[in-house]
Amino acid sequence: MTAGREWTTGLCWRCEADGVPVLWLGPAHSDDHGHAPFHTCEPCVRRIEELIADHVARRYAAT
Repeated sequence: MTAGREWTTGLCWRCEADGVPVLWLGPAHSDDHGHAPFHTCEPCVRRIEELIADHVARRYAAT
């Protein structure tokens, strides 16, 4: 899931925990403000992975 990716210390943009190890997931885009780096902590990375897995499973179940 996160092998080889670099963790830094910062603010999780999902749960707003600050001063925790976070992983850059990619840019977040805003119509009003452009883009910014989207970082999340380990529990939030795991939850996002679960949501992605559920989405993919539903997509394949519908076909």
